[in-house]
Amino acid sequence: MKKQFLIIGTFLTFGLGFSQNTFPTATGTNVGIGTTTPSTRLQITSATAGTSGVRLTNLTSTSSTTPSLLGKALSVDGAGNLVLVPVVNTSPSVNNIYTTNGTLSTDRTVTMNGKNLTFNPTTVNSQFFINGTTGNVGIGNISPTSKLDVSGEIKGISGIFSKSLPNNQTFSSWADRNLKCQLFTAGTIIDAPSQARQFNFFDFPTSNFNANPEVFFTIVDRNSKDRLAFNAEAGNYSMLRLYDKNENVFVKIIEDGNDKVELTLPKSNSFVGIGTSNFIDGTDIYRLAVKGAIRAERVKVYTTWADFVFEKSYILPTLEDVEKHIKENGHLKDIPSAKEVEANGIELGEMNKKLLQKVEELTLYIIEMNKELKEVKGKLKMN
Repeated sequence: MKKQFLIIGTFLTFGLGFSQNTFPTATGTNVGIGTTTPSTRLQITSATAGTSGVRLTNLTSTSSTTPSLLGKALSVDGAGNLVLVPVVNTSPSVNNIYTTNGTLSTDRTVTMNGKNLTFNPTTVNSQFFINGTTGNVGIGNISPTSKLDVSGEIKGISGIFSKSLPNNQTFSSWADRNLKCQLFTAGTIIDAPSQARQFNFFDFPTSNFNANPEVFFTIVDRNSKDRLAFNAEAGNYSMLRLYDKNENVFVKIIEDGNDKVELTLPKSNSFVGIGTSNFIDGTDIYRLAVKGAIRAERVKVYTTWADFVFEKSYILPTLEDVEKHIKENGHLKDIPSAKEVEANGIELGEMNKKLLQKVEELTLYIIEMNKELKEVKGKLKMN
């Protein structure tokens, strides 16, 4: 009977101690599981290397997480001690970037590794796309063929870029056509309501305003004055115009589409220099100045002429006077000397007139000599 009470007491003592999980609390007292020489308050030595020997039965990987993503987690240091470390979000399933602002603590580099990156907004066909192989970037399309391929219009403080329209358009007005067909504009805004700028390029398709496609390029100064304009119609003409500060055309070049080219200088005080900018020679001012040779198949000069030689009032110099002038001056009367020509050049129209004058004078001399010859022959026959 005494032995039975001893067994029951021992069992009760063991059962009460087990259910309470009470461990020594005295300073310097350590508890070991799997080791008889614990060096910390609780030391567990697993029977298998690489495993902790600790299992949490009611806490597994399928358990729900706490609402907050910020905090600390348990980890193991190099000595096997449990330590607290900051939580680092590396899980691809956590999309914290969409719900919480953050600050980068250092530079970040994303390696595409041949994988494409696409941002899809709510608007159809307005993706921002990066090709993971070529590095090409597409805006508004997912098949960029260059480093930056934009489908649509780009607006900024310095310009607008847009896409060409197909043929067969209908526009409500010239202004509507220009606004919708402006592919590129840049520079200072010169008209606030329309946002017109200094540098403009238009691509006009066939429409109720254009029978043929046409390109148009213009540069405007900050006073909203045209300074350069070029337009060309497909299969037809090309035209270039230069303007002065008051928007008056001073150079116009037109090719009519049939190899006919026209160059006009509408201003009355226009000057053209080739190889030179000097248009003054003595007291004369020339519209065209060329430093070098001029080659042409025809040159037409408008000037006065020398028919006055045949007028009855004209006094024909005697041959004796001509001979005397040649002996004294070394050249014909009214004809410049070699020294004068070398120094001052000659006026083509004026020179041709003077040469014709001498030819006409020679003709009169020959006519007079012919009369005298006939008279002499007649006298000889009579004798």
